[in-house]
Amino acid sequence: MARPLRIAAVGECCLDHYTGEQTPRLGGITYNFALHAARAFENAEIHLISSVGHDARDAFVGELDAAGVHHDLAAAERTPSLGIRLNDAGERTFFDYDPGGLLDWEPTASQRETIESADYVVLTRYHEIASLFERLVRLPTRGQRVVDFADISNAQSAELPRIVADHGLADVCIFGLAPHETAARTWLTSLARDHAGLFVITLASEGAVAVEQSTTTHQPAFPVAEVVDTTGAGDCFAAHFLSRWCTEGDVGQALTDGCFAASQIIQRRGAS
Repeated sequence: MARPLRIAAVGECCLDHYTGEQTPRLGGITYNFALHAARAFENAEIHLISSVGHDARDAFVGELDAAGVHHDLAAAERTPSLGIRLNDAGERTFFDYDPGGLLDWEPTASQRETIESADYVVLTRYHEIASLFERLVRLPTRGQRVVDFADISNAQSAELPRIVADHGLADVCIFGLAPHETAARTWLTSLARDHAGLFVITLASEGAVAVEQSTTTHQPAFPVAEVVDTTGAGDCFAAHFLSRWCTEGDVGQALTDGCFAASQIIQRRGAS
């Protein structure tokens, strides 16, 4: 039997405070991805590399153990937290982000060893943790890097070059846009033509596209009866997309898997 793939998800665990709920949910893009990846990959070791405070460590460890996710969580002053508000259409709005001790995190020797030995290192970049991302994406690894640039909808055109400045360090780049943002989509597609790897752009209700130099592949979104919560759609998509792409290299089927999985999670509350 082939050696299991080693997937290192490196980044953020977070406490998600949904409006109207008294108890925060365990979340964070990297944590959500790791849980989804544990379900999506058939023959892989999923590792979560992050930093959390003592306030939530036991809760995260318990859920990761239950999911079969390997974890190495450095100690932090406190765990990041985030407010989440849902409108009647299930669209989420984030507010009151607190990075906790995340921005002060320096990966430990054991964390660096896992990153260096991984087949795929999955990272996330968004504005609030950009300084941390810039350190993490430069850590040595023998594997390929996958960078989720998260939801960049509403970014001004002048901001885009700064947001994607490190795309050359990644083999796969994932972006989230709104369907109407055709100018940003065109700009990213042009950038992808000169990129040695793969660009994936999720488009909410319009599905997703993958651009690999001169080849563009589109997967429409799967219809759903009701959208309840879009918070975890991108994390879920990324895990299921990569589970197919990393093992078979089939971009079209990977898009299908990612879009279908995302269509399932948005029909319930919670990101993982």
